[in-house]
Amino acid sequence: MYIFRNKNVLIYLMIVISGCLVRQGTLYAQKSVISRLEVTAAVTTDSIRYVDLMNQLAGQYQHLQLDTCFLYLSKARDVAQRQQYIRGEAAAYRGLGGYYAYRDNSYLSFRFYIDALNLYRELGDSAGICQTCMHLGVYYQFEKQFEEAGRYMKRALDISKHLKNDSILMALRANYYFIYISNFRAGRSSDIVDRKSATRSLAIARQMAARAGDERLLLYTGMLQAQELIYSKTAEAEGVAKLMALVAEAERKGYVYHAMYGSSHLASYKARSHQADSLIFQRHMVRLALEGGYRELALPVVAKLFAWYDNHNKSDSARFYANAMLDIMEKEEQGKTQGELDYIDYYMQEKKLRALQLQHDYQQQLLDRKGMESRGRYAVIIFLTILLILTVLLLVDVNRSHRRSRRNAVQLGEKNREISEKNALLRTNDDFKNKLISLIAHDFRVPLNHIIDITDLLKDQSLAYDDATGLFRKLETKSQQTLHIFDNILRWIRSQLSGFVYAPAVCKPAAMFREALEVLKDDYIEKVLTIQFDIPEDLQLLADREMLQFVHRNLLHNAVKFSPVQGTVHVRAAVDGDKVTISVSDEGKGVDPGVLHHLFEYRNREKDRGRTTGGAGLALIICKDFMDKMGGTIHVSNNPESGSTFSYTLPFAKESITREQ
Repeated sequence: MYIFRNKNVLIYLMIVISGCLVRQGTLYAQKSVISRLEVTAAVTTDSIRYVDLMNQLAGQYQHLQLDTCFLYLSKARDVAQRQQYIRGEAAAYRGLGGYYAYRDNSYLSFRFYIDALNLYRELGDSAGICQTCMHLGVYYQFEKQFEEAGRYMKRALDISKHLKNDSILMALRANYYFIYISNFRAGRSSDIVDRKSATRSLAIARQMAARAGDERLLLYTGMLQAQELIYSKTAEAEGVAKLMALVAEAERKGYVYHAMYGSSHLASYKARSHQADSLIFQRHMVRLALEGGYRELALPVVAKLFAWYDNHNKSDSARFYANAMLDIMEKEEQGKTQGELDYIDYYMQEKKLRALQLQHDYQQQLLDRKGMESRGRYAVIIFLTILLILTVLLLVDVNRSHRRSRRNAVQLGEKNREISEKNALLRTNDDFKNKLISLIAHDFRVPLNHIIDITDLLKDQSLAYDDATGLFRKLETKSQQTLHIFDNILRWIRSQLSGFVYAPAVCKPAAMFREALEVLKDDYIEKVLTIQFDIPEDLQLLADREMLQFVHRNLLHNAVKFSPVQGTVHVRAAVDGDKVTISVSDEGKGVDPGVLHHLFEYRNREKDRGRTTGGAGLALIICKDFMDKMGGTIHVSNNPESGSTFSYTLPFAKESITREQ
């Protein structure tokens, strides 16, 4: 850019502009606001109200005449310190931070912003902290300390969520957009800003400015949108025309800095496009900068104009810009030296004030000590009063103890009632344990009797060698099946007693049903049953394999047990979204309707009537418990014609799951 020594300075100072757009009340046209404030200040005494007026006037002049802005900020700071008006002093410091940013003095700008932030934190002023954090974020962005810049800007955005000040929100949204622009044009990514949200924030800021009638922010956001058209090369001619119109409007309404800023962008665009009128906009920008007191910002352009006129042998113009350049450099050096001296002077004055405050506190402590000595004669009276109060409190405590004893008696009765209820629950649990023992006896009696019968036959030696060999194989199979069932029951008991941890794995129900059916092979062959499987071989679901196999054995056992001779047992699978439902249907008599809805519930009662009683009923309760632990469900229903259908539902296992059975 032509205005600044470093292209990042342009971004920094324009963000400062957006930060200074926060209003101090209802916005009117600039000139009427300044006139009203100056008239009010002329009749206002050295007071808090006067400090606020000076700060407001400084804010109005910041984009009109920078030297006048500094005059009002200095008055505000002096009076605020005399009046010990901390909020007014913090506002003056924040304004001075912006002033020295325009003066291209980053050190003093940073120091005043830090002083303002400390005072706002002391006051607990969220709005002030938000604004100052925003300015510090911009400062660190300019200094290329991007981590610190992001931290301060994020703090400002977090605080703004709890504020209802539209002016602050408008400024933050504009800054949010400008951080994106600065990073984008520098080819750098940002952790807190992306293009979509930045563009949306700029549009929202402009809408808010239109609703509030904020002329400065309307000019500012309009120029940003015009630049977007130019730099994105989507509609350069439209962007240039819009920017020229906004420059003319800003100059007409007295916003010198905005007009100067727009002229600098036009000059940059014209020079980049090799258009002859680039010098016109450069000279226009310099004239505005000198008129508004923004000398330091115009220095690079003045130097370029001097070099151009000198190379083209235009001595009068070259001499004019050479004198202007010399004057700017002299005033810049004087301003930096004087500013640093002023800061040191005010810093020392603040130290003196704090020392006087400490001295005042010390004297106050001495007076308090003497007052305590003069009150010593009241010590005895106070002691007797305290003794009387303690006696009364003791009597009150005795009375409370008596009432507490009665309450304890009532509570003891309640505890006894709770103990009785828990004893009843223990009896119920004990009954459940007895039923579990019955289940174990029921499940092992049949296979163990088979084993005993086989061993009796072998012991009598009444079988041929081939028959004995077949019985040995059958004995081995029955023993393994019995041991497998026993392990599953023990697993479930441990899950109830020592705390169950569910670790699901990928299971293939087709293979598991075939394995479970081997246990019942003799039974369904004896009844000449047909077993129809409609389960895809590659179907997978998530479950605990042993617990799921326990469910399969019981559902198949019930279906085989209650199926008529030459009946059919259907085993089907259905996938619904991320769930798999497996159903086992038989052609028996079905479940007694009185038992159907309570089939999976444990109830302390006599054996229910119906098809499922004793150990089998308790086995279904265990199936329900296993399904609950695996995050599934189990259901039962009677078929329309005959028989019943038992089904369970478990999560579907996607192909990405690598653990296989």
